[in-house]
Amino acid sequence: MTTGSTVGQYEETAVVAASQQRGEPAWLRERRAEAARAFAALPMPTPALRPWRYVDLAGLDLGAVAPGAVAVTVEGALPAGVYVGSLAAGLAQVAAAEARLGSLLPATEGRFLAANAAQWSEGLLVHVPRGAAVEQPVTVTIDASAATGGVAYPRVLVIAEEQGEIPIVLRLVSGDASTVVVGAVEVFASQAAKVKLLIDERWGAQTRDFTWIRARLDRDADVQVASIAMGGLLVKQTIEVLMEGEGSSSGIRAVALGDGRQHFDFVTLQDHVGPSTSSVVEVKSALAGASRQAYYGVTRVSETAKGADADQTNRNLLISGEAKADSDPVLEILTADVVRCGHHAAVGPVDSEALFYLQSRGLDMRGALQQLIAGFFHSVVSDAGTPGLDEDELTERVQAKLATAAL
Repeated sequence: MTTGSTVGQYEETAVVAASQQRGEPAWLRERRAEAARAFAALPMPTPALRPWRYVDLAGLDLGAVAPGAVAVTVEGALPAGVYVGSLAAGLAQVAAAEARLGSLLPATEGRFLAANAAQWSEGLLVHVPRGAAVEQPVTVTIDASAATGGVAYPRVLVIAEEQGEIPIVLRLVSGDASTVVVGAVEVFASQAAKVKLLIDERWGAQTRDFTWIRARLDRDADVQVASIAMGGLLVKQTIEVLMEGEGSSSGIRAVALGDGRQHFDFVTLQDHVGPSTSSVVEVKSALAGASRQAYYGVTRVSETAKGADADQTNRNLLISGEAKADSDPVLEILTADVVRCGHHAAVGPVDSEALFYLQSRGLDMRGALQQLIAGFFHSVVSDAGTPGLDEDELTERVQAKLATAAL
């Protein structure tokens, strides 16, 4: 849709009017107005910017596509005082939300984030008060099916107060028609808080997803982010963890299984600021058909991050001759006082000896690949330790996709 009325929905006056119609507080209207101005002033990113080198944005004009709605549903038992539900409704219930919303992912940072800040109408707010612990994972489904032909702008804000703990599964779904998703996820982990976040991506075949996840950790906090990417036409995730507090730790883990012309693009940042911080990144892909995976990861250790321990790994298996993977790990180390700072990257075919071994035990080529790829991904699943990541279910999904993949 490219009508003038659609374009007008992104103008400042229209954004403020929509905010007023929803009955939003004045402070949020002001932020939306700022976001609308940023959207009008900022250009779309180009391949000249390193994180966008492999992404083709030709023909994508956010301002010419209608904003669409998302539906958010929550499953799981919650202890008293813990809020997991509508972001729009929760802003009036959680006092900390006003100061936190948009502070990690400001609208002025880029055109995509400006569009999200101006246009989100529904999202998710998670608030874990001091000392509260949610033991079983809370499953949240964000459904962008209603945005078919347009753009969905889901917004997620997670606030874990001191010693709060919660495991969250974000299940992302959409229809099979052309859809653009621009997501923003902000995670705040106060002292000794623990957050486990699984992003279970089940997009429809023609969905293009651009999502930013950024977390800030205080002293002794721990944030673990895991991502499963198998659906969609284009999935571009930027996952960044800022370890500001002493002794904080994080993990970023992702698996991507591609076929056809799917494109997966991961950008990660391990930003060590406080002393004695630790982090690990492990991103793995297996690519069939003419699919593609690009990885750009930065491990940054500041002068104040003495005793940092950081490791970054990207491994890619090419199942077909047309598949392609690009890997670019980067280290920025500003202090010599570190425990470990390393990176590892590999791109290559499936091990021929392992294939031969499995085939000698009665499996055909496709069956052998199904077993090998599932095992390849399991190491990420087991290391993540994230509730909601079931190895058997992951094996079934890998096998189902590879059953028809172009090898």
